[in-house]
Amino acid sequence: MMIKSFIFIFILHFVIHNECKVHKKGSLRENEINANWKGLWFPKPPNYYDDSIETANVASAANTNKDSWQGPWFPHPPGKSSDVFTEKSDDFAYANKCDNGKQNIAIDFDPEDKRHSYNFLCFGNRTEYEPNFNTSSLLIEYFVPAAYQPPVKCISERIDYNETLPTFGPYRPLAPKFGAYKYLPPQRWLRSLADGAIVFLYHPCAFSGQIKQLQNTLQGCLYRHIISPSLLLTAERPLALLAWGKCLQMSVVDDSRAVQFIKDNAKLGINGKQQKLNLSAHLYDAGLLTESHLVTDEQDSEVCGYKEM
Repeated sequence: MMIKSFIFIFILHFVIHNECKVHKKGSLRENEINANWKGLWFPKPPNYYDDSIETANVASAANTNKDSWQGPWFPHPPGKSSDVFTEKSDDFAYANKCDNGKQNIAIDFDPEDKRHSYNFLCFGNRTEYEPNFNTSSLLIEYFVPAAYQPPVKCISERIDYNETLPTFGPYRPLAPKFGAYKYLPPQRWLRSLADGAIVFLYHPCAFSGQIKQLQNTLQGCLYRHIISPSLLLTAERPLALLAWGKCLQMSVVDDSRAVQFIKDNAKLGINGKQQKLNLSAHLYDAGLLTESHLVTDEQDSEVCGYKEM
């Protein structure tokens, strides 16, 4: 019994003595624990301290804020500076300088500039644009993230689009009056789509009877609408109804489908959901032929109601 107690005390003393020993951080030769070992350590000797590792870690941490993404950004790269107008601003002086609807509008379209008249004239063969009853209507829907907020860009900055017929994207701060235009550029009617309007576009070479039919349907459905010629349409389907993120293209007017498209998508733009229209505000009207008339009220509380009578 005495021998077992003695062995236990000896072992306990040895463990305590070794655990309390303090080893200095430094090179291999400075560590006392390495004094009698002649072999190799893997991966590093005990208590080995490498200054180069700490330096490398600091350098790596400094680069963590740099994004290595090489693909496209939506809608634009973070931190990119641009001449963008913030709609929430109440600074009318800045807004007027940014886009007053009169100055520098030729960057998009100027109705007084004869060089821009090609936008609303037919230079093609009209027979190629005649209604074809064998061509079905085409509905295109784009995925637009719910949190997406399009840039609102001043007139000093060009706006280009990736889609041939854009239904969402950047636009000008000054909203156009609702109605029919000699020509309205997409930089303007995209703002109308954001406000929940339905935009009717037709190719200048399209059959006039089809244009008139769809125009009458739209004008009888809601106040907030835009009507304009556009060269963005094809001979196969020279008529189109646009809403925010959606497009219905036709060769022949399908009245029932057109009405359903209007009822399903009117007032669903990102601004149309959030605020009432301010009809007393200063609005863009360059090239306006006929201003829109109220159907029910200025907020279009009922859409295409006459179709249900």
